[in-house]
Amino acid sequence: MGTNYVQKAEDANWEKMVETGKNPVLVMFTSPTCPFCKAMEPYFEEYSGDFKNSVTFALLDVSENPWTAERFGVQGTPTFIFFCKGKVVWQQVGQVYPSLLKKMVEEMAVHGEECVKNTTPVGQDITGYV
Repeated sequence: MGTNYVQKAEDANWEKMVETGKNPVLVMFTSPTCPFCKAMEPYFEEYSGDFKNSVTFALLDVSENPWTAERFGVQGTPTFIFFCKGKVVWQQVGQVYPSLLKKMVEEMAVHGEECVKNTTPVGQDITGYV
């Protein structure tokens, strides 16, 4: 079992931790009344130790940080979002099998940055409206 290396993400430290941080970041968006979040936290903490050198793990309480939750369209907890260089590369809403979460972290730790490189950004001036 790994040691807990989970950090607390907040609106105030988001840019430094997620957008300009050295490692890819897996954020678990939580809320105080979410039983599914409580069920996932021990696994999230364990994996934070297992991947401490390659992935940053962070919890963000949506009730205390509504701006960031809204920015990424979080509508339910738990929501897991994996970021590479500040870009979303994977997202999962709801409680998942812990083994699937771990497998995703393994994949993203190895291939997440590659995914960002192989994505064409859509400019803000492109919309579906005429």
